[in-house]
Amino acid sequence: MKKYKFLIIGSKGLLGSNIIKYLRKNKISHKKIARSNSDYNLDLKNFEKLKYFFSKNEFEVVINCVAKVNIDFCEKNYKEAKLINLNLVKYLSLLSKLHSFKLVQISTDQVYNQKKHKLNKEEDRIAGANKYAILKIKSENSLKNQKNYLIIRTNFTGKKKNSFIDWLIKSIKKERTINLFSDMYTSTLDVSTCAKYIVKLSLLNAIGVYNLGSKNMISKKQFAIYVSKLVKKKIYYKTTSCDILSTRRSKNLGLNVKKIEKKIGEKMITSQEAIKNLVSEYK
Repeated sequence: MKKYKFLIIGSKGLLGSNIIKYLRKNKISHKKIARSNSDYNLDLKNFEKLKYFFSKNEFEVVINCVAKVNIDFCEKNYKEAKLINLNLVKYLSLLSKLHSFKLVQISTDQVYNQKKHKLNKEEDRIAGANKYAILKIKSENSLKNQKNYLIIRTNFTGKKKNSFIDWLIKSIKKERTINLFSDMYTSTLDVSTCAKYIVKLSLLNAIGVYNLGSKNMISKKQFAIYVSKLVKKKIYYKTTSCDILSTRRSKNLGLNVKKIEKKIGEKMITSQEAIKNLVSEYK
């Protein structure tokens, strides 16, 4: 049985594929799981096949990037979302105990639901504003009896069809009038930077919960206007509130990243620097 440093579950998604790129670039041994076109093609709803897979393969760190992330979908299809966003995590937790690997669970900034306009710390109270966030909180709680787990609360985007940055740049270039939220604040990272720090943190003896984001927060409106400046195109928009969305969202999602900065020994980039990285992918 050959031992690998990393296993990436969900290697075809935006985050998983960028983690793979970073591992390849730095020549770190790894394998990957996805539904198709991967090292191991598995239906992650079939837990028996997953159990058999881990009985035949050995890994030091398993990063779970799989999730149903469409908030409206989770609201309308709770049982299906629960199977991946919670039940799978619970089963991976059991396998982690059985096979002694470190389980890294990618969580979300949506677990924060503060009314105050401030950066959220890891120890701050969390509460789900929607079913997606509730499932993520439950999945986090399922890991907290483990000795060797890592939960990363983050927010990222990157160049991929239907991603936030892809929708935004296409809308700007096609001169569409779009709604921009002035009351939703995030610490969004470009996915390449996010992937890099997930791997770095996973390689350290970090356990527990860590925020991973830009070092400041800006509104969705500010984010979009800055993108338009960098692509040198006029943006047509209406200023509005995220309250118009069919599914309720938290508004103050900024991440305090002092804990991860101290652990890694590096400063996180700003939201503006993250946006520059994103726009550069389109040039």
